[in-house]
Amino acid sequence: MRKHIELFAGCGGMAIGMESAGFELTFANEVSPMASNTFAHNVLGVDIHEQSEKVKWIHSRYSREQYENRLRENLLSHKADENCEIINDPKLSTLEKCLLVGDVRHLRDRFAEIGVSDPYNGNLDLISGGPPCQSFSLAGKRELNNYKNSLPLDFAEICEMLNPKVVLLENVKGILSAFTENGAKYYAWFEVAKAFAMKGFAPVCMLINSKYFGVAQNRPRYIMLAFRLDIFQKISIEYKDNEIIKNVNEFVAKVQKNKKLQVADLKYYDIEKSTDLFNGEILPEPSSFDKESWYSVFDAIDDLISKGDHEKSGYIHRINTLFRTKSEQTQGLQNHNTRNHTGKIKDRFLFYQILNHINGQKEVILKEKKNGRVISSKLIKDIYNELRNSKHELSKIFKSGKQFEEFINSVELTKKHSQRALIKGNPSPAQLTIPDDICHYSPYENRVLTVREMARIQSFPDSFVFRSKETTGGKNRSYEVPQYTQVGNAVPPKMAYHLGEHIVNLLDKIRS
Repeated sequence: MRKHIELFAGCGGMAIGMESAGFELTFANEVSPMASNTFAHNVLGVDIHEQSEKVKWIHSRYSREQYENRLRENLLSHKADENCEIINDPKLSTLEKCLLVGDVRHLRDRFAEIGVSDPYNGNLDLISGGPPCQSFSLAGKRELNNYKNSLPLDFAEICEMLNPKVVLLENVKGILSAFTENGAKYYAWFEVAKAFAMKGFAPVCMLINSKYFGVAQNRPRYIMLAFRLDIFQKISIEYKDNEIIKNVNEFVAKVQKNKKLQVADLKYYDIEKSTDLFNGEILPEPSSFDKESWYSVFDAIDDLISKGDHEKSGYIHRINTLFRTKSEQTQGLQNHNTRNHTGKIKDRFLFYQILNHINGQKEVILKEKKNGRVISSKLIKDIYNELRNSKHELSKIFKSGKQFEEFINSVELTKKHSQRALIKGNPSPAQLTIPDDICHYSPYENRVLTVREMARIQSFPDSFVFRSKETTGGKNRSYEVPQYTQVGNAVPPKMAYHLGEHIVNLLDKIRS
């Protein structure tokens, strides 16, 4: 097993994926007590309420005996290093297989205070994490007091202390878009790559999509694999003619010589534009580029429909076999609580389901409805006949064309533009953080998805149990991470597995 540390660990999607790929968790860090509760339960096999020695607080206003208060604490709201449970141990032996709960900045400061420097003698294989990066810049003003804007540098500094062979940074597609600071344009992905190059790593940057890696979701993600320079030198020898190697080496040389850099000096590789480079050499090879082989939401959740006899798909059998959790097994499917909706909301969801089966008229209908206009009888009749001719199950909901017309004109839409229904035969769209944005595809399930259905789509196994409350609102949104958000924020385990396999293969190839 190869050694792995995870920062910004969330609920544990990356961790269980990496474990299946052949990594052994050394320790992890997460700032949210709610997400930590889920991580500890599934990845470490401990109940966070039991005051286990496998869970250590980096800082807290409350003592160890006040665990209930700790679980409701906003660890981003204060800077005090009270009740720190990380002892003076430069080799970090007391942190083996532990979850460290708290702000990563405090973790960095604590490591610096106790003199942590290459505690694993160069044998740590991987550090992974997904720090918010969207407005990070090494130049210009860079709001040093802004928690999120400083996190990529904190991440790079910890990586410098721990000296892993590889760093995996995961983020949203938006990191590739330019942001403006003091009138100048910056690119967060490029700034982060520079930060790691300055710390002795060679960054390989890419845009991938989880649908290509066996996940039932169309989820673009930015990935940076930053290799320690001695490791990258060995990779360069192995793949000396690879164009990615040449570009990265030139970029690192410019950073080391403190030359002025432009965003064009480092390329990132889009899996949809550079398919030939995603061949398993420097960039990971996908499960398939063939659209016909992608997993759909039907594969992920159809067996959970209450009406009829629906069997588990190969997708479900695969993720339930591939990923193991350490949570205590309970009878019955967990986290599958359907939410109660009013009749008005159920009708709205049924309307969104109908829209998915209107060829060429979807935008027309939506525009008319949002403008409060009555839809013409002819258009509604054409839509109804189309549904009947296709023998779609939606047509069975309505006894006549008149009933269908009354329904279409009576539905009230919200001002939210993101609401939609899943399309049965497609991967899910990426927007699954807020449950109200997406509803089920089945006309017999006029509701938002359950936590379990969202988890299935993200490729979590059924044995993975999400802890803490299901959802939250108001001011608590700024720091609470309930179950729905835990799933939505997570790295899909199947995608993590494939990235982990790729890293293992690379390290095996150079015998490191």
